[in-house]
Amino acid sequence: MIFQDALAALHPFYKVGAQLAEAYLVHHPEASKRDARRRAIEMLDRVGIPHPDQRVDDFPHQFSGGMRQRAMIAMGLINDPSLLIADEPTTALDVTVQAQILDLLNDLQREFNSAVVIITHDLGVIAEMADHVLVMYGGRAVEYGAVKDILTHPEMPYTWGLLSSVPDVSSDTDARLIPIPGNPPSLLLPPPGCPFHPRCAHVEKVPANLCATQLPDLEAARNGEGHLKRCHLADPETIYLSEVLPEIAPELIEEATS
Repeated sequence: MIFQDALAALHPFYKVGAQLAEAYLVHHPEASKRDARRRAIEMLDRVGIPHPDQRVDDFPHQFSGGMRQRAMIAMGLINDPSLLIADEPTTALDVTVQAQILDLLNDLQREFNSAVVIITHDLGVIAEMADHVLVMYGGRAVEYGAVKDILTHPEMPYTWGLLSSVPDVSSDTDARLIPIPGNPPSLLLPPPGCPFHPRCAHVEKVPANLCATQLPDLEAARNGEGHLKRCHLADPETIYLSEVLPEIAPELIEEATS
């Protein structure tokens, strides 16, 4: 697991190397502390920490934000996992460091042959990193499919809202962002029916007030094998092409299809 806030996830009173060694010893009780320290130095070197034999004895506050995130990646990979879960791994990092972390994750995925699950709100990261996407809203899966299908032929209004709210760098500087209206629902008291219906602009296109009374099934979409969507709209593709697509930043589509 790679946690979102590396400074909070790393213990401030223990050296970075000691925390990596502890993660190794928990799963390798037969190993000595010397072996664990050697493994910690090896992993810090692998994730690009300069002078790892010296930085292994530093405390978390002595690392920069990007270096702390690299240390968290090292801790997540120190036991050669088959699955790595990265929760917003580029939060609070500047664009340059974010690109370095994403490139590092790509390289390590190939080296360790690990599956990677990335939890993120950044659609640019999804377009660049992911093979498949699961869109969630109100604690439920609302759309699933290959990245290309989700970014080029989305069929759920919440996904449309996410895509429309991404700024278009090629547009007029006076162009306004298009946010999703309203607020996310309370998970303690979720709305009846489709969890997105109080914020959805297309509720009136569904007859019999189904959106407010009946939770739609997660069923196959019409535009791709393995593409699933949770929505009552009968013809979402027509609505998407005529009303939604003109508002979406074109670079996202280019990223998904390149």
